[in-house]
Amino acid sequence: MIKKKLTYAIIPFIITALLLFISYFGNQFYAELVGNSGVDYSFIFLKFNQLVPFLSWTIYPYIIAYPFWVFSFFIIAYYSKDNFYNILTVIFITFVICGLWYFFFQSDVEAWRLTSGLFLNNNYLTPRTDLNFSEKIVMLIYQSAGPRNALPSMHTLMSWITIIGIRHDKSIPKIYKIIVWTIALAIIISTQTLKQHYIIDLIVGILLAEGTYHLVRNGKIVSWIRKFIIKINSKFNLE
Repeated sequence: MIKKKLTYAIIPFIITALLLFISYFGNQFYAELVGNSGVDYSFIFLKFNQLVPFLSWTIYPYIIAYPFWVFSFFIIAYYSKDNFYNILTVIFITFVICGLWYFFFQSDVEAWRLTSGLFLNNNYLTPRTDLNFSEKIVMLIYQSAGPRNALPSMHTLMSWITIIGIRHDKSIPKIYKIIVWTIALAIIISTQTLKQHYIIDLIVGILLAEGTYHLVRNGKIVSWIRKFIIKINSKFNLE
């Protein structure tokens, strides 16, 4: 029964993954390739940014973000197709917006990462050799994803989209709502305490998710995307 109710979301999930790969990782690769360091937006709400502490232990909610988003994606799909297609439309639109924004208006948080205390002599190329376990995981994240694509924060965007999804479906059990709210907020906070994003990146991520949802929900573009997905699913017997 569960499998039958979720098969229609497989193609949308694949498209979502491809859009994420192109918009985020594609732009990371391109920025490094052409040497585009981007703009440092620390000057926006500078005093707040300077007050945010580095907390290495917050890496744990951060690193479960991807499995959490997958879980939330299919939970939303399971309980309501109408709600799911609204959220899917928000995902498609915001991912495209982020991809284009990163390409034309790249941003940078290298200086922000340096304030973590994980580097020697304020040099991004020389990490400390005495890092504890949590700090080593943070360093792995720093090294695997460059300090680009900061504004808006896609970790914030995607986590807030999951909140919107469970917030607008009364049929989702309360326990799932509590889990999603708790983990999503923990991920969003960790973008700050891990020196991955400035506060403006967080704010724009939330506003982009909320604004897009309220503009497109139950609209023509949602209907168009729904018909498009149903047409593809029908060919693979996934409806």
